[in-house]
Amino acid sequence: MFIILASCPLDRAREEGQWLAYQPDCAALCFEVLALYPDHQEASELVYELFCDEWLIYENRVALQRLIDEWDDRPSQHRRRLALSLRYMSRWDGWRDEREDFPLKNKSSDVADLLNDAKGELLEAYCLGDEECTNVAWSIFADALKLTNNPRKTLLWIGKTYADLGFFADAVEALAELCSRFNEPKVKRLLVEVRWWRDNAHRIPWLPPRGDGALYRRMMSHIDPSAPTDEEVIKEIRARRTGKKISLYHPTIDSSLANLLASAIPEEKESSSPTLIDWSFLEKDDGQPGEPADWVKKGAKMFGKRMGNDMLERHRWTRNIPPPSTPPRYNPDEPPFDPSEFLGDEDFGETFDDDEEDDDL
Repeated sequence: MFIILASCPLDRAREEGQWLAYQPDCAALCFEVLALYPDHQEASELVYELFCDEWLIYENRVALQRLIDEWDDRPSQHRRRLALSLRYMSRWDGWRDEREDFPLKNKSSDVADLLNDAKGELLEAYCLGDEECTNVAWSIFADALKLTNNPRKTLLWIGKTYADLGFFADAVEALAELCSRFNEPKVKRLLVEVRWWRDNAHRIPWLPPRGDGALYRRMMSHIDPSAPTDEEVIKEIRARRTGKKISLYHPTIDSSLANLLASAIPEEKESSSPTLIDWSFLEKDDGQPGEPADWVKKGAKMFGKRMGNDMLERHRWTRNIPPPSTPPRYNPDEPPFDPSEFLGDEDFGETFDDDEEDDDL
């Protein structure tokens, strides 16, 4: 019975997963199976197989490159790529549930200020790479859980926030605690998905290998040698905390002890599967401006001269990602995409003439 029930959605996912843009929905079917049977290895592996589709890899690489260049190998940027990838791929229907975003939407929540303060700390780790902020955030979250009269919603918000920002291990801890204390089938569905991302983060095929920032520093030495280092930026941000309420919180682990543990247990260098993408081109980059990426050229053409030139200038070091050599496979049962359905009768390739806008100013 177990095999029969699980095989139906997996067969459907395997069949429909061959078509362009169907992979996220098919992966969602696999996560539905994992929510019922957490140890279902076939469902877990099928998610990875779906994510290995060459056109999905290409489109995710391009989507991420619009925000983070692939040569940016800082650990914090690797986490950002993971977080963004989860957002792109996830079809869990509770991400944008207004009722669950109560700290931001409902100021009457008893721990709203604490939760929002903790999220601010996580955002500093997410955007700036200040890892100390993650420990401070957990210290605040712990206080919120002690004080709240609604532990279910508080745990859910904490778990969703950790997952949304790429802290998958912490998200699993919060969501697992929630599921152990309350009957939450919907949350269990999210838990298995975030757990999959935690366990498979090292082999997401469209992500460059996780680095230590050496490639980034080398590229920045060519782009802007005078740019402040991450350490300088973090030091400046920390200096602004003086006198603020948030300065009352401290990491749950003393920094000297954390450094001792880090030296005793060195972090293993993770890498993507070498059989899918050859990332050696990152090591060979000469650090010089090159031919703009295809999406940069298209954007520059669409937005006109002024904005287009600015776009070309900002992305002088963005390397082009070649599309797959094989054409995408479209579902023969689906009608072809028609841009005019969304843009009316206008030419889809029409550009914006911002020079005319300048004349009107």
